[in-house]
Amino acid sequence: MNSLKRLRNSGLRPTRQRIMIADILLNGPNRHFNTETLQNDIEKSGGHMALATIYNCLNSFKTAGLIKQIDTQGETAVFDTNVKPHHHFLNEENGELIDIDPVELKLEKLPKIPKGYILNGFEVIIKLHKKL
Repeated sequence: MNSLKRLRNSGLRPTRQRIMIADILLNGPNRHFNTETLQNDIEKSGGHMALATIYNCLNSFKTAGLIKQIDTQGETAVFDTNVKPHHHFLNEENGELIDIDPVELKLEKLPKIPKGYILNGFEVIIKLHKKL
């Protein structure tokens, strides 16, 4: 499905900026990225976009379910174009995320959900660093 159609199907108005970002993010293999790497990709494709505009577009994409934000506990927001349930390895040295297929991780028991809440899914991040 082309990016214009995906934007429309998700309920987003296909602005020039959203189309440019969707073309970069949604027409290839799944990937992890932050706003700075996306801005570099935009510039490599001959475009230009302010970081604030990129943040606004990504927040719209996230709300529409086209991407998700990964909580890496780092200073920079990291996003993922793979919105299906899965887990990650996190290279703490360079911030790289590596997908883990959910069938590879087996949890026997989840903690009791606090009163007044319901489970909305979970993601496991396994932190890695090189052996010394």
